[in-house]
Amino acid sequence: MHKQQISESQFFFIIFVSIASLTFFSVPSQLIPMVKQDLWLSMSLGTAIDAIVALLLYRLGLKYPGKSLVQYSRAILGPAGNLLSLVVLLFFFAVCVTAIWIYSDFLSSSLLPDTPLVAFSGTLTLCSGWAASKGIESIARLSQILGTIILISTFILFATSIPVVELRHLLPQFENGVGPAVIGAMYPGSWFGICILMGMLMPHLSRPRKTLKLKVSAVLLGALVMTGYLLYSIAVMGAHMASQMENPIFVFTRITRLLIFERIEVLTLLVFISGSFITYATLYYVMAQGFSELFRTKSYKPWVYALSPLFVVLPVLTVTQKFGQWPPYLDFWFPVVALSIEGGVASLLYVGSFFRKTKR
Repeated sequence: MHKQQISESQFFFIIFVSIASLTFFSVPSQLIPMVKQDLWLSMSLGTAIDAIVALLLYRLGLKYPGKSLVQYSRAILGPAGNLLSLVVLLFFFAVCVTAIWIYSDFLSSSLLPDTPLVAFSGTLTLCSGWAASKGIESIARLSQILGTIILISTFILFATSIPVVELRHLLPQFENGVGPAVIGAMYPGSWFGICILMGMLMPHLSRPRKTLKLKVSAVLLGALVMTGYLLYSIAVMGAHMASQMENPIFVFTRITRLLIFERIEVLTLLVFISGSFITYATLYYVMAQGFSELFRTKSYKPWVYALSPLFVVLPVLTVTQKFGQWPPYLDFWFPVVALSIEGGVASLLYVGSFFRKTKR
């Protein structure tokens, strides 16, 4: 079967859009209350963590050209590699369920409170599943358009919001030392690390040797843009008020003006909801492709259809909502487990590849 190819710019925008949309919906409520105006250090450290993981996956991709993470896991670890691949794919699945729940809960509480949650999870799953069934090329082309829109709208919004910015709200720096900011790096680091999906996308790149440069550049740009949004939110509202908000970025866009336009929060939401569509479609495709390679089925498309009902129903179940609202889950367990899998899998495979090479 012909393997779909994506260009360098398309891969760049897939990663950039994923970083931006995941940060918009998940990181603010976790990071700002903990580190406030020192969040720039947490975001920088989170980016560094992701770059290290990306380096390991990049070298593995070059060592096993044309093979995905699932395929070279089997080549390196044998049958144990299948178990490791299953862990990664189930992690992607858990990320999707968690992220769709956050997305649905936020839209329900902030924009359409009378709309049932299943409407949000259902429409997002329907659109993402349709895109995934068309293949990574279709997702990649759309990511270029949406990524460009995010960059342009961000630049205009930042420029027009300068009059309402109070730089004194960003001081003092390190009021409680650097410890909270260092610990807080686990939040952006865990969500940025989801881009280990590069291990599944690298075989689709027309020029794989540029993968690392593109990946790190995309994460840097995404982290820079979202750090700007978070710092603008604090500079406009103050650290105390911003830390009380469920999503301070959304509130920031509500109280600022875009040139002569007011109430631009709906436009901002549309932009980042579109970005979420790209993120979920990519994860959806990666999971379906991964399960297809793991169980050696002829096509990945049946897996797309099989996963759809789960993504619609699981995020809106009462038990899922209660678990998601349980503070230790998002504040501790999710980032710890995510970082362990993201860094642990890459490190284990990288070290294992040397022993495998020696045996040959």
